[in-house]
Amino acid sequence: MLTSIVCRLGVLGNTLVVLSVIRHKSLQSVRNLFIISLSITDIVISIVSGTITPITAFNKVWIFGELLCYLVPFIQGASLCFSTLTLTAIAIDRYILIIFPTKRPIQKLQAVKMIGLDFTLAAAISLPMFIKQSFVEYDNFCGQFCTEDWGSSDAGRSIYGTIVFIFQFVAPLTVISFCYTMISLRLTKTSFFKKQINTCSFYRQQALKRRLRTNRMLIAMVAVFVCCWMPAVVFNFLRDYQWLPNFVNEQEDLIGIITHCISMSSTIWNPCLYTLMNDEFRLAFLSLLQSFRIMPRKSLVPDMDSRCIRLMSAPFVNNAQEVVNVKAKINFRQTSLGK
Repeated sequence: MLTSIVCRLGVLGNTLVVLSVIRHKSLQSVRNLFIISLSITDIVISIVSGTITPITAFNKVWIFGELLCYLVPFIQGASLCFSTLTLTAIAIDRYILIIFPTKRPIQKLQAVKMIGLDFTLAAAISLPMFIKQSFVEYDNFCGQFCTEDWGSSDAGRSIYGTIVFIFQFVAPLTVISFCYTMISLRLTKTSFFKKQINTCSFYRQQALKRRLRTNRMLIAMVAVFVCCWMPAVVFNFLRDYQWLPNFVNEQEDLIGIITHCISMSSTIWNPCLYTLMNDEFRLAFLSLLQSFRIMPRKSLVPDMDSRCIRLMSAPFVNNAQEVVNVKAKINFRQTSLGK
């Protein structure tokens, strides 16, 4: 029941993210291309892991046929690996943008190529899950079973588990931690400097605040991802090496389900973070819900109108790029209002 609710919320929330970015051009940035790929991955995880894994855990036997026996573990592993690589790509994009402001940022075509590379790497790392899967029937047991077959020795499984742990978590999180640490130090220093000399324009101050908010949102995304997936990853890693304590071994199936539910909850948190910490996503979500007649139109108009008025009545802008940014904001909000 709980897994079903999480699955539906994950599909709904991430579908809103994808549709919002497709619908509003102002959201079609390089960063949001990566975010769309994350959302699509979360939808896949919600549909595949949120339905098949719990049923198999309770039924014990595999009822989904031979093809899915090979595909499901591969899709699950590749999705997790792709998510961590995409979070790494987002961190690298932000690092280049903030630490090297004079350097040309990652372009959309480059972002698409990076997403393709992430997908290829994730598929390559997860390929042994497809190759080593086995669809079997056992004597004196009813039903068919889907298991991993690494031969008579568990050494291969342990070595592969270690490689996956390094490439899925250790290496990406090391890069991500470095990038966001450097970004946070730079933004904090810049913010302090601007406050001291007080010479920047209103819109430069607002741009700096937006960067700080965006940085906090992206760090929160990584933190939520790690908190949700780390229990399952550590549990599987310890199980591969048979390092689980006795009391955990006695409740292995139950603990496996619990860690699975925790990891599945990651699919619902990112849309919540976008709503809470990003004004444009929040307005886009509300606009989308209005278009589906899920929310009354009047509930959104006053708030958005007031934002437009405050934006247009703000002090004069100092440079052309800031004018473009302001116009884009106003156009986005007018589009959301249906003007």
